[in-house]
Amino acid sequence: MENHYLVLGVSPTSTHEEIKRAYYALSRQIHPDKRTNEAIGSPTVEFHQLSVAWEVLSDATKRREYDRQLNTHQNRNRGVVQDEVDLDDMDFDPKDCSYTYLCRCSGTYVISEDDLEAGCEIAPCTGCSLKIRVLFEAVDEE
Repeated sequence: MENHYLVLGVSPTSTHEEIKRAYYALSRQIHPDKRTNEAIGSPTVEFHQLSVAWEVLSDATKRREYDRQLNTHQNRNRGVVQDEVDLDDMDFDPKDCSYTYLCRCSGTYVISEDDLEAGCEIAPCTGCSLKIRVLFEAVDEE
């Protein structure tokens, strides 16, 4: 999914006026009629991306829908934490020094002791994109 905010070089929190200024400034720079010594076709693609971004972000309704879709897409890529699981509820494998927990996809969440000691608390599933947060208390061994 193309990020229209990146195309325009603005933040998702930008106002309509800020987006408008960015669009007009960029369109003056990359419009196919304004460019010289560029490969044919390249400016058209860039200007088309710019035009699509402006069309979506300039309309409040389209922008709200786009923001919702972008958020969903980004969360899916980040692998939103599905659940929190206590370390005591996970199975320990002494030969791998890792903890496992069954996922609803029949895959397994896995996190090693080394990961836990390093402060990592997110365990990915081996069979899907889901992740869990492992709840545990660090114990000082003195």
